[in-house]
Amino acid sequence: MKLAGKNQAWERHQKQVPSVDEPGGNLWGCFRSCFLQSAAPYTEGVAYKILKNDLGIELREAPGHTSCGAIGYHGDVNNLETQMVIAARNFSIAHYEQGVDNLFSFCVTSFANYTEVIKLWEEEPDLLEYTEKTLKETTGREFWIPHVSGGRPSVVHASDVFFANRHKLAEKAKYSLKGIKATDHVGCHYGKIFPGEAMGGAEFPQVLVGLLEAFGAEIVDYPERRHCCGMGFRQCAFPENRDYTAGSVYKKLASLKEAHPDCNLILTNCPGCTVFMDAEQGTIKEVLEEEFNVSILDYAQLTGLLLGYDPFKDCGLNAKAVPVEPLLDKIGIPYDKSKTAEERRRPF
Repeated sequence: MKLAGKNQAWERHQKQVPSVDEPGGNLWGCFRSCFLQSAAPYTEGVAYKILKNDLGIELREAPGHTSCGAIGYHGDVNNLETQMVIAARNFSIAHYEQGVDNLFSFCVTSFANYTEVIKLWEEEPDLLEYTEKTLKETTGREFWIPHVSGGRPSVVHASDVFFANRHKLAEKAKYSLKGIKATDHVGCHYGKIFPGEAMGGAEFPQVLVGLLEAFGAEIVDYPERRHCCGMGFRQCAFPENRDYTAGSVYKKLASLKEAHPDCNLILTNCPGCTVFMDAEQGTIKEVLEEEFNVSILDYAQLTGLLLGYDPFKDCGLNAKAVPVEPLLDKIGIPYDKSKTAEERRRPF
């Protein structure tokens, strides 16, 4: 039987990420994200609770691990050799001090950075030798490469772990997305740099769609679905370039509104996309007096909501620019309506 393009892509781009019911799936080492810690710490908080409390996964985090350094690398502060030694040190600490073989990162930029150095070590033996030698000389540590997906050199992203356990999470969910139209937005650093390392590739990524479908959502498509959110370190960090980010968000949401005006939920797996696609709707409203009111949630926030975690105290929806209450009403998730919207956003 001749496979359609979507199915062919899916056949080529499947990762083998163990679920909690498979060997190795209930013990993970994880790397936190410096960007998430500063811009959206709620994601890691609710993700920790879900992975540990709802899936029973044992998470081990090495106290001495550092940032992956990718923001400095993309900003021309760190060179490639430095990136490789940073990655090798973090891998070594996780494996030899925490005793873990499977690793994931909460940040898609860390995921892409670690994937890049692993592929360089595979393809450039001189770089592997340099990294191993420098790691030993500077830290005294032993070199080790993780082999997460299918036993080959690799790391995965936290959203991959959610995807691998999506059916178990759906079974535990108190609420569903039946009757809700939704779509995905996969971070560029997850799917576009190394499509072969993305669940489903770059054209038909399944990592978020699979989660939405497991929760019962109706998936919709629109012309600018794969358009970047426009964050980019060189856009968002410099005020004179900020209009690139807002312009990209406008292009995406205008396209979604024209194709599916009744779709008000986009699921993401990148901290930058999650923050800027929400925040720039405030900019667009202020500058153009145009509102889209599309809730931008990441995989951990949405899963937490459907499992019954508090929308504001646990899932961090108090930090959203777009009011989330209309979406909660559509799903049927209760919240304290005796309080004003402003009071609900001060849960602590």
